[in-house]
Amino acid sequence: MQNDQKPKGIKQRGNIWWVDKTVRVGEQRIQLRESTGCRALTDAIAYLERREEEIRRLGTTRQLDRWEINERTFEEASAEYIVDLENRGKDASRALQDIRLVIGVIGHLPLSHIHQRALQSWINSQQGIRSSGTVGRALRTVATVLHFAAEVLRDGNIPWLAMAPPKLRSPDWGSRQPCPISWEEQDRLIEVMPKHLIGPVLFATETGARQAEITTLRWCQHRRYPGIPDHSIWWIPPEVRKASSKKAASQQDGRYLVCNRAARIVIERQRGQSSEWVFLSPKRDSGLYRVNNHGWRAAVKAVGLEIRFHDLRHTFGERAADAGIPLDIRRSLLGHEHRDITLHYSSPGLARLLEEAERVVRPEANIKY
Repeated sequence: MQNDQKPKGIKQRGNIWWVDKTVRVGEQRIQLRESTGCRALTDAIAYLERREEEIRRLGTTRQLDRWEINERTFEEASAEYIVDLENRGKDASRALQDIRLVIGVIGHLPLSHIHQRALQSWINSQQGIRSSGTVGRALRTVATVLHFAAEVLRDGNIPWLAMAPPKLRSPDWGSRQPCPISWEEQDRLIEVMPKHLIGPVLFATETGARQAEITTLRWCQHRRYPGIPDHSIWWIPPEVRKASSKKAASQQDGRYLVCNRAARIVIERQRGQSSEWVFLSPKRDSGLYRVNNHGWRAAVKAVGLEIRFHDLRHTFGERAADAGIPLDIRRSLLGHEHRDITLHYSSPGLARLLEEAERVVRPEANIKY
């Protein structure tokens, strides 16, 4: 379609098409002056048609005024979404984590103003800081909140978002290679690590546990078995494990987390706190929100390392491989899914897993904490 065939009310500024058109609804006239965010004329025409349909569907002058002046923001919609998850018994921690990544950028924006261009500067700023997978997951959560606003949330009969949410494209910066650390690098990292993060960091290197498994760990998850030392076996429920799986929580299985003697020393240092959580937040009586925070990043930078918290899990996996632990046992210790998992999760199987996990303990007699 050529420019001379374009409908009235659309004009091009640079490479982007803009809307400048008056839409009549009864006696009311609504002036549309906004960017379509589209480079292709056909996409811009479709955008204008959706906006005109949206305005006419809203109907009365009272509704139009309310929509124009008091359109709901992303911050309001995301808060409703988190409450809805919690009311349905769903784990909202991952969604909350994703929303916190973008709330400072788009939280104040009306829902209809959230699209690829509104998020692109934030996406670009994350390269080199976060993986494209992390950014992509946050964008998928943003899209889910927008769909929730369009399909569920209402002011009377008026949807919070009247038009279909736009597609959000995730970046692809290539896969990042695992970066396990040496014992010497671990010592240097611990020396500068904030005190409340030392336990979680060491626990990760000694068990290969994921961040969510550590930050949500409660004393009630401890399991006792005859002949197995206390604090060796912990139960990770499905809703926590779901964070690393494409399966729904109802389709996911829990897993056992096995702790060698070095990990048990970390656990013992956490005892005596009047809390249900094993690893406490320093500011409130609750579990840690996350370990990969400012304190973690400052410590990593101070010792000249370029690692993520997840690399501590890779560290355990590499040390287990170097110790000669068979692949199927390593997969069980790390919580990977495979067919023979029920065999390993029997009482004799757990004893075998613990026996193998003890081979990952530091060679020195003195386990540093």
